[in-house]
Amino acid sequence: MQSIPLIDKSLKDRLRSLCPRIVLASQSPNRRLTLEECGIEVMVRSQDIWEICGLTNPPDVVTMLSKQKMDSYLNSSLFNPDIVAVAADTLVSLDGRLLGKPRDEAEAREMYAALSGRWHDVYSGMSVYIPGKKGFEVVSDRSRVRFTELTESIVDWYISTGDYKGAAGGYRIQRNGYRLIEEIEGSFSNVIGIPLERLAEILGR
Repeated sequence: MQSIPLIDKSLKDRLRSLCPRIVLASQSPNRRLTLEECGIEVMVRSQDIWEICGLTNPPDVVTMLSKQKMDSYLNSSLFNPDIVAVAADTLVSLDGRLLGKPRDEAEAREMYAALSGRWHDVYSGMSVYIPGKKGFEVVSDRSRVRFTELTESIVDWYISTGDYKGAAGGYRIQRNGYRLIEEIEGSFSNVIGIPLERLAEILGR
């Protein structure tokens, strides 16, 4: 892509009016920054969970992991019942194969070779706690992403940015990763790791 996609201003304004403050039960700096760009005050309460759930269907995996993070937060000493909270998890799926965070540069290169010139799916699961409501709501979202044909020089450059570290599928679209992408179908914020459209939908009910 020639330029990074932008989150619609009307969506940002709606989220800020619905939820001026939020607890993020995740250590993801990308999710925190995305919420802060909407003008929301974010309180990070990261949860240390064992990110293995025994499931293989991508929507089930990401929703289960988001539920585990939310359960952990709600049962912790940090839980504030008066503030909206959100937990999320994101995975990349290529032909049914789940691509998590690459362990090292070599694994990142393997991912780029597999993703080059092809469509893949990005799934995010999200759990949302709303004060005064029993329990919490769990949703998932999917976006389709097509990579450009990746040359060796492009891959070398992207590896040099360090963006692949700690990123599902080995790329961060909101940093330099958009340069690897030809086309997106669905939510841009979902590719970042937090589907803002779904969040606004839940908060607005």
